[in-house]
Amino acid sequence: MFPILPAGSSAVTNTALPAFVVAHDGLYLRKQSLLGLSQTKVDGAEHLPAETEFVEYALPKVPADLMARVVGFFRSVYRLHKTEALVLFTWRAEGFDLFVPDQQVSLASVKHRLDESALPSDLRVIGSIHSHGPFGAGASSIDAADEAEFDGIHVVVGNFDRRRQSYSAAIAVDGQRFDVRPNVVLERPRRLIEPPDDWLRRVKLLPPPRPSKATGKPTGSKGATASVPSVARNRAGNVDLDVALARADRLAGQLGYHLSYWLVPVSGPSRTGGGVDD
Repeated sequence: MFPILPAGSSAVTNTALPAFVVAHDGLYLRKQSLLGLSQTKVDGAEHLPAETEFVEYALPKVPADLMARVVGFFRSVYRLHKTEALVLFTWRAEGFDLFVPDQQVSLASVKHRLDESALPSDLRVIGSIHSHGPFGAGASSIDAADEAEFDGIHVVVGNFDRRRQSYSAAIAVDGQRFDVRPNVVLERPRRLIEPPDDWLRRVKLLPPPRPSKATGKPTGSKGATASVPSVARNRAGNVDLDVALARADRLAGQLGYHLSYWLVPVSGPSRTGGGVDD
C-alpha cells in the first residue's frame, strides 16, 4: 500500500517512494524511477477499489409546523407580488428554526445578504428554502449552482398558482449536490399559517432591469432587434424553460400578440434539477 502524504509536509521528502501526495487541487503520484524523481497528477489510485459519492442524512425532518409557516409566507408573498421569496433554515441544539433575511425578489429570482455575525452564537444556518411562484419546484441551473456552494439542505416549493404546491429537495456537501426525495428532509404542512407583518416587510421588489442597447440587424416584428445571449447556460432545467416561456409570453403581449407553442420531447436523457415530489 502506497503511503498518502499531505502536501507541504516534511514527510513528502523523507518517505520511501512511491507515495501519493494529497494537495489542495487533487491527488499526485510521487515516485523515483530510472529517469529521476517525478510527481504527476492522477485521477485515482489504480490498485485501490472505486468508490462513489454519497450523503446519509442524519438530522430530523423539518417539522410540519415550521413548514406551514414557511409555505404560508411564500403564499402571501406570491399573492402580494407574484414573486419568489426565501427563508433560511437554522439549527440550535434542540432542533430547527427559521430566519427570514432582508431580500429583493422578482418573478424568477431572489437576492439576499446575511451577516452571520449578527446571529446568536448558538444558531447555525444549515440550509435554505425558496419559492418558485407559479413555476414548478425543480431546481433551476442557477439554484443548483448556488446550492452546491452552500453546505446544507435546500428545498424549493412551486406551483403557487395551484391549490397544491410541489416540492423538490437536495443536500449539498463540499461542493457536491445530491438530489433527495422531499420526504427525506421535511414533513408536509397540512394547513398553512399566515406570516407576521415583520416577515413581509423584509421583502422588497427588485427594480426592473434597464433596457440594453441592442446591436445588429432588425430581426423581429416592426424592426425590433432581438438580442441573443452569447453563452448558453449549462444544466438547464424545466424551471429555466418555464421562466423563458413566461418572459416570452409577456413580451409577445406587449407587442400585441398571443404566444402559442408546442413542446415536443426528444429522445435521450434529460435533466431536471432536484428530487421533485408533487
